[in-house]
Amino acid sequence: MNIQPDYDQIEILLDKLINFKINDYDKLRNYVYYEKNRFKNISGLSAFISRGFLREKTLLKRVIRSGNKNEKFIQEIFWRVYWQGWLESYVNIWEKYKKDISLIENNKLNKIPNYQDAINGNTSIQPFDEWVKILKNDGYLHNHERMWFSSIWIHYLEIPWQLGCKFFYENLLDADVASNLLSWRWVAGLQTYGKKYIATESNINKYTYNRYLGFKLPKVKDIVIKNEDKIINSITASKLEKKYQNCAFLIMENDLNLDLFNKLKCNIDFFIIIKFNLGFVQKSENVVKFQKNLFKEFIKKEIDKKIKYFVFELPNENSAIYSFIKKNNIANLLYNYTRVGYEKDILDKLLFKLKDDILIHNILDDFYYESWQFCKKGFFKFKEKIPILLSKLN
Repeated sequence: MNIQPDYDQIEILLDKLINFKINDYDKLRNYVYYEKNRFKNISGLSAFISRGFLREKTLLKRVIRSGNKNEKFIQEIFWRVYWQGWLESYVNIWEKYKKDISLIENNKLNKIPNYQDAINGNTSIQPFDEWVKILKNDGYLHNHERMWFSSIWIHYLEIPWQLGCKFFYENLLDADVASNLLSWRWVAGLQTYGKKYIATESNINKYTYNRYLGFKLPKVKDIVIKNEDKIINSITASKLEKKYQNCAFLIMENDLNLDLFNKLKCNIDFFIIIKFNLGFVQKSENVVKFQKNLFKEFIKKEIDKKIKYFVFELPNENSAIYSFIKKNNIANLLYNYTRVGYEKDILDKLLFKLKDDILIHNILDDFYYESWQFCKKGFFKFKEKIPILLSKLN
């Protein structure tokens, strides 16, 4: 089963999850299946969540209403929320990653031992090489495979973890900056400093039903990774107000939902859709095609024939959107809070230019605002707050 970029598949996957899979999720979630059975025991919804088609909050509500409230599944959804809140609180980690990856790539990738073999699936480590093929062909890997993959990349092949993080981001349909970056840091032993995740042959064999029985891992390397200083920052967002005048509402290409728009109790004068040119990120053909078709699906089902809209691509059309806002006397710019990542970096440059001329409202949903207040420490401290957060959803 391949992931199709449409609303119908979301409903199909949700129905299977709530009525069947969720019952045994805690027992079966770590087992990996292949080919047509790849989503046999997991939701398969992550590609839609990462693009805003299905928000974590919405999924949690659906699960709660169903009555099939599997605690482990709910925790896994909150892991996504936690990763996002943690990175929003320590933005310097994102900035450090970007500097690191730029430095590594500028020093010529062909000089890094094992790198070319790793990205082309020529390491002679049977499961790893197959995962590379699956990742490139399908844009998907089971979460357990991702852990094994990153562990082999870092601790056995001794390749910089930052390159693996970028490789995943460019090839995964569900690429999410926070979950991807912080998961790689966790495997490397940075997120919880000194605590590395080391994949083993026995664990891989157990959870793949001996698919790779007999394969051998090379000798694990004692990788020394220098700790990074975390600089805590406040999360700056706007609260939703009752009325705005001379408004433009922005929808971001990487956050395709109308949740905030539907809450507004004022007239919107202009509806603007923002696309992003991430030319410096070499996303795979599969990822580009999927995201393009998901965007078309959103426009077709939610926007066309309902809302008059304008489309601008950033940063190419920064000047054009700036002129558009000035020409139409737009006084208030509203949009759903944009999370740390490449798109936010691009958007911030435009907003910096606009901030002296108009009021900018980056509105963060109450659920995420409240959840992220507890994300500054480890997950298990955050986990204690899950019942409180769920009660507010009810």
